[in-house]
Amino acid sequence: MNKPYEAGSSFRPAFLFLRKDQRRALSAYYGFARAVDDIADGPGGTAGKAAQLEAWRGSIGRFFSGRTAEDPLETELARAMKYFPLGPEHFLPVLEGVTQDLVPEPFPAMPDLERYMYRVASVPGLACLAICRYEDGKARLLAEKMGYAVQLTNILRDVAEDYAAGRVYLPAEDLARFGCAPADLGGSNYPPNFIELMKFEAARARKLYAGALALAAPGLKRRLAPALAMCALYRELLEKIARRGFRVKEGRVRLNSAEKFIALIKAWRDYVKI
Repeated sequence: MNKPYEAGSSFRPAFLFLRKDQRRALSAYYGFARAVDDIADGPGGTAGKAAQLEAWRGSIGRFFSGRTAEDPLETELARAMKYFPLGPEHFLPVLEGVTQDLVPEPFPAMPDLERYMYRVASVPGLACLAICRYEDGKARLLAEKMGYAVQLTNILRDVAEDYAAGRVYLPAEDLARFGCAPADLGGSNYPPNFIELMKFEAARARKLYAGALALAAPGLKRRLAPALAMCALYRELLEKIARRGFRVKEGRVRLNSAEKFIALIKAWRDYVKI
């Protein structure tokens, strides 16, 4: 493998906590997740994107039937599946989730959004735990909460960008609660009800991060270290968004190198407390 698939991503520092074989496997999985997400978000019509995602479904079928991979990423994924307990359940739900983005529909309530977030974020979290060989009775619930927290952070960061693309992820019942119209998520203004909505969702994300950490098994925490680092990076991003007064409409909020380092220090503190 040449350039890591996760190069340049927010998750990159977390890969430092992995063994070389785990890093290679998770890099390949990230490459898959990034590839299908780029299809959904990229240029082109819905039919063409749907065809590309269906082609990925065929590729996954090849992996698990032992047939020959057709490109370098497929080769790396096939290798990862050979050495780590990855199954179709770590891939197909992600495809279902990104396929939802081709024809965006409102999410009436939080449980509706959670079903989407489970597919696009919690399932990758389960794949990460599988590669880290984190085997615990509460692993699924931990990955579920962590995935919800990370994806909700993404949604808050990209709320205006998503609105411009015709997507509204925040639940309709939450918008109604704060008197926000979908249009309030876009534009350049920051009405008070928009800020209150963002504060509400940020508090929900914080609760999910804390809930995930509370499920960590002390005896397996070394295997959980990469996930803790990923979680900490996105928690720090959430706090940066909050410190900026939820002014997310001028451009995508990102962590700089110093902030990423601070996040990793916080991850270490979380690790020690488990």
